[in-house]
Amino acid sequence: METDMNAKERLQTLEAALKQRGVVDVKFFFTTTADGALSTITNDVADALDDVLAGRVEKFDGLNDSALVA
Repeated sequence: METDMNAKERLQTLEAALKQRGVVDVKFFFTTTADGALSTITNDVADALDDVLAGRVEKFDGLNDSALVA
C-alpha cells in the first residue's frame, strides 16, 4: 500500500491528465473502508481515475433524474 503522500502525488498527476482532456468535474460516492485509512480511499480514487484515463470504463447515460444546466 502506498503512503498518503505517494497517493496524493498520484492523484495530482491524474488530475493534471484529466484537466488536459478537458474534464472539469468528477464526483465520487464513498462508503466507509474496512480500515478507514485515508491512503486506502486515496488509492481507490486514483485507481478509478486511472481506469478513466486508460479507457477501461463504460459510458453511463444517467438516470434522467436531474435537469441539465444550459
